[in-house]
Amino acid sequence: IGGQNTKQGKARFEADVVALKPDYVFIDFGLNDTLNEPRFLPLDTFIANLVWMVDRGRTAGIKPVLCTIHRVTEEPLLKRHRRESYGSEGPNGKIARYNAAIRQLAKEKDVPLADFAAVVQRNPSAVSADGVHLTAAGSRLLAQCFFDTVAPELQSHKTIVCLGDSVTWGAGLKGAGSAEGETYPAFLKQIRPVAIPSGAPPPVHS
Repeated sequence: IGGQNTKQGKARFEADVVALKPDYVFIDFGLNDTLNEPRFLPLDTFIANLVWMVDRGRTAGIKPVLCTIHRVTEEPLLKRHRRESYGSEGPNGKIARYNAAIRQLAKEKDVPLADFAAVVQRNPSAVSADGVHLTAAGSRLLAQCFFDTVAPELQSHKTIVCLGDSVTWGAGLKGAGSAEGETYPAFLKQIRPVAIPSGAPPPVHS
């Protein structure tokens, strides 16, 4: 849901994740917690919300997967938001600080981590002209990043809930709000494993 932070994601976790009884939940929050002034959350609150989601998912038999926050293009972002809101560290400095905490959380709780921040660092064209949201190519990269994170253990006929903000929604993309078109859930559905040599372990399937 566009504009949501981890507090709001936590509030709908029961209805939008647990009630659906998926095998996995792909959790992608942070842009609003760090960049959207009305949705700012302190780092400790942000992490506490992610911890709650991880623990609640596991209690319900759902495997959580976390995701780092991608770097934004500051010039167009700062046409819509106040530079002073981000202090001396700036928008990307703040994102880097929250990402360090996400990585630490993933390590401490042994949670799979889709390091999308690293992917965007290598592929800056993944970010759209508004400086924040993803292009269709960026959504495809996010889908692949999540898939690669779980591929070694993924088995046939497993279900995934993608929980997040406007990046999961697919703002500005065909099929926004669905698992069709150019959204990352849509691209995730299309991924198929490559063939592997005879005698190798069986392939995974989405």
